[in-house]
Amino acid sequence: MGVSFLRSIYFKSIIVLGWTIMLLSCKNDLKEVNKLGDLQQLPEMAGENLVMIYSDSARIKYKVVTPQYLKINHGEDKYDEFPRGIHVISYGTDGKIVGEIKARYAKKLEKENLWEARDQVVVINGEGAKLETDLLYWDMTEERIYSDRYSKLTANGDIIESSEGFESDQNLKNPVFKNITAGKVQVEL
Repeated sequence: MGVSFLRSIYFKSIIVLGWTIMLLSCKNDLKEVNKLGDLQQLPEMAGENLVMIYSDSARIKYKVVTPQYLKINHGEDKYDEFPRGIHVISYGTDGKIVGEIKARYAKKLEKENLWEARDQVVVINGEGAKLETDLLYWDMTEERIYSDRYSKLTANGDIIESSEGFESDQNLKNPVFKNITAGKVQVEL
């Protein structure tokens, strides 16, 4: 046996060993592979860097700005999802800005007409009052916002904090806080 024959066998053995290692190292969970091909799990619509306008009778009610939008329609489960954040600007009947909401994540449930905003939620109304919380619900039908989490309102130089959330009209003009933990409170007699 010559040296070239041994080199040839050695080289072929290395190639076969390499292919065997690559073949055995590829593992796929069958459920994950099936999910990729399941069209029911994909969004109906998706977009990036969008500006969406909600209007009524040719008047802009809300402008939504988002870096990522997903429209989900899985049978009864229908919602718009904003996984990378949202900035909502609300307009009055005169076309002036009456409020803004910013959050790192948001979801709009279509059937309930309810928004859920999470992660560093900031609401600012037309008078400059600023509400901060980690979870906010906005009921568009009832035109109210609420939370059951820690909330902080800064308005007219005063700060009110609550460990159990608040309820208010959507313009944040009449907030009612639960279990106030800090701040000044005016009591009407």
